[in-house]
Amino acid sequence: MLPSAVLSSAARPTLPAGRQLAVTWGIPEEFGGMTAAMLHRSRALASIAGASVDIVTFDPAPDASRTRQRLQEAGELLPEMQLRNVFEDLRSVGRPAIGVPVEPRAARRPHDEEESGPDGNVRRWRRGDDVLRVEHRRSDGSLALLDDRGAGSSSERLLTAFDETGATTGQWDAASALYFEWLDGLTGGEPAVAIVDSKAVARLMQRYRRPGVTLIYVVHGSHLAGQDPSRLDETRRGVFENLHRWDAVVLQTERQRTDVINLLGDSGNLEVVPNPLTVPPTIRRLPPDRLHGVIVSRLSALKRIDHALRIVAAVRDMGLPVTLDIVGDGRQRSRLEREAARLGLGHAVRFLGYAADGPERFADAPWTLLTSRSEGGSLALLEAMGTGCLPIAYDIRYGPEVIETGRNGWRVPDGDMNAAARALAEACVLDDDRIAAMRRGAHRTALVRDDESVVARWAAVQRRSRARHEREPETDALLHRVRVRRLRGRYVVTAIVTAPHPASAAVEVRLRTRDRAPQRTRMRSLGRLRFARLSDEASAALGDGPVRARFAVTLPDDIVVIDAGSRHPDRRTLTRRLVDRARRTVGAG
Repeated sequence: MLPSAVLSSAARPTLPAGRQLAVTWGIPEEFGGMTAAMLHRSRALASIAGASVDIVTFDPAPDASRTRQRLQEAGELLPEMQLRNVFEDLRSVGRPAIGVPVEPRAARRPHDEEESGPDGNVRRWRRGDDVLRVEHRRSDGSLALLDDRGAGSSSERLLTAFDETGATTGQWDAASALYFEWLDGLTGGEPAVAIVDSKAVARLMQRYRRPGVTLIYVVHGSHLAGQDPSRLDETRRGVFENLHRWDAVVLQTERQRTDVINLLGDSGNLEVVPNPLTVPPTIRRLPPDRLHGVIVSRLSALKRIDHALRIVAAVRDMGLPVTLDIVGDGRQRSRLEREAARLGLGHAVRFLGYAADGPERFADAPWTLLTSRSEGGSLALLEAMGTGCLPIAYDIRYGPEVIETGRNGWRVPDGDMNAAARALAEACVLDDDRIAAMRRGAHRTALVRDDESVVARWAAVQRRSRARHEREPETDALLHRVRVRRLRGRYVVTAIVTAPHPASAAVEVRLRTRDRAPQRTRMRSLGRLRFARLSDEASAALGDGPVRARFAVTLPDDIVVIDAGSRHPDRRTLTRRLVDRARRTVGAG
């Protein structure tokens, strides 16, 4: 990466005017590819495009100051970058005292658990798996925020902020209302570009629509259930069925963009920008040990590191004494260590744990293995190629499509460990000139994704996104929580009329597919809820694929048409939906 002093203002890519926000849930101590990519992109935008970037987080852990110090010491934060956390600001930023509509309730018993950090502590009251009450306290013990979640599932949530003297400074009936007010304060009504990396935070941020804020969602993983291009991953449904709400949705590869369009239709805002890389200008001609490889990966079931172990064992059985370092940690580590021992790899494979400089280990390795079930673009794959480390990769969605077998690596059928073992054996015995040529090919593949090239692409995407934002009316603010389901063969559509629009507003829905006649019906009312269940005949006429939903909302002086985008009908039962929602909630916490 070039330092900002090297680039003249004339040479810098031009970003839209305003602040740059990088929005994620938090920065864990041992972070993976998504967080690394977000921080790298933010540094590139700061150093190459001259942007000031706020890293915006919602993690309630009382340790934002320690996280900031850790990132600064590791070189992850440049002077042009700030780490901002909503709960840190509530503890430290002065707010005027105000009266609140509802008097907060005092705790009736001691708390069940406490999480302490340099910024204070968080106390939680539980009943079983349910969190009933949360207190965010400052380091001096004063209460900064009370999050009262009621005594049961039907009770309303109430969040109340306090200053150091105990005076109330704000109150909200939902966490999103608090978060959005805080974001409004950060931007101050001025133009801003908010880039969202976390899929959990994307479900929140897709509802943050402000005239001056351009919203961009970066997809870091596969949107598919398994490798099936006809099935949407349920954890992504809430966002991918609302892609039209974003000013841009950035995918890592053209193949994923094509798959999104084939599954959900073209929302008109899909962009392709790979993660930026710091690629060395040159690489060594040959690695010191042709038989020693490196994997840098989170140790999760998704990564299928057990396949890599079996591939190494198979090559050793061929008489090639290959060895492997695995850099990374995760829930699967103990199981993988046992599997390595079972395969007789105790002295051939080393589990080195998490290392902040993990990607730098590729420079001394001739090869790496990518055995994941799915990827969003595989930052580790391209980091390896940037150093000349040759990948042997399963041909999965998405990322390995950059590999041309025999030119810059090897791509083998997904799950075919025998083919991967043959490719690895070939990598170990090829003559020096051939390996050197392939390493140069891998390096060239990564160079087109270096920081300068990717920042130029980001500048173009942001300009198009800003123009799209200014062009599109905010009509979808009339309705929210739009759902399209197919239960017992019939389409069911629900939506909620957003306050302050009249609850009496009449709504008509029209569903259509690419090659079938549209079906329309008047939606019934229950307060602000609107619902419709299409007949068996109308549902059969639409078929089983994705449908495009449009609504006509009749207001006292106007009829507003809302295009809610393409929807892949949710076929889960109510019980299944509740279980999935509970899992997402636990994951986000």
